[in-house]
Amino acid sequence: MSDNNPFETPVSKNEFNGYWIPKHNAKVMKEGIDNNTAPFLPNKDGTINAVPIYNASTGYVLPATRLIPAQIEKEKKGYESNIVIGRNFSEMASTSLKDNEKGIFYNFKDETGEIHTASYFFPEQTANPNAIIELAKENLKPGIDLSNSSFTIENSNPENYLSTYIMACRTGAKLSVSPEIAEDFKKKFSVILDNEQLKKEEKDVSIPSMGNTLFNADKKATELCKLYSENKKEQTTSQKKNFSYDDDMEMCF
Repeated sequence: MSDNNPFETPVSKNEFNGYWIPKHNAKVMKEGIDNNTAPFLPNKDGTINAVPIYNASTGYVLPATRLIPAQIEKEKKGYESNIVIGRNFSEMASTSLKDNEKGIFYNFKDETGEIHTASYFFPEQTANPNAIIELAKENLKPGIDLSNSSFTIENSNPENYLSTYIMACRTGAKLSVSPEIAEDFKKKFSVILDNEQLKKEEKDVSIPSMGNTLFNADKKATELCKLYSENKKEQTTSQKKNFSYDDDMEMCF
């Protein structure tokens, strides 16, 4: 633990697990913002490639705190698959991780509230990627399909911006943003990410944490997905709609 300890003074295992991973992820995201490679930023034409990455065990798209670091790793290493696995999943597929492969760290709490660290891996990091992918396909749970819908991000608040981005990752919706909104978002989110990288005693407590920002964005994304899911169901049962929605219309948030 001492080699990876980001603090100058010794800390407990709980503190290490609780602070090192967020600090590392904040650093990775900030680097992505600085060099314009972060997955939630637009291309030159203003479109955003919202790529889902599924947890092979649960079948669902990863939550934001794990999704964005995984997207960054996928792009960095050139992986083609959009699935990640835990160490035990490779055994279920009768294969194994390659030697010296490093995963994407994440935190989780046990039933007592103690924080632990685990890792995700891409199929390409195993001896038989196809076996992993085929087994994972049986468990994937795609959400509502909005691949024929277009959304424009109109709000630079990090929670709102990222909630629409996460919603697009879950639904396949087309997404775009203006240069002005994107630049304003980058400045606002950078403040949060920079603060996250400071030592605990140096952080500005008035600035929301990266974890809370992403957690709240996830919640809002879930609400958006639920809204459009319910609306599409209404469309199939009635021509009388309180909320007008067409698959090919553009919506702003």
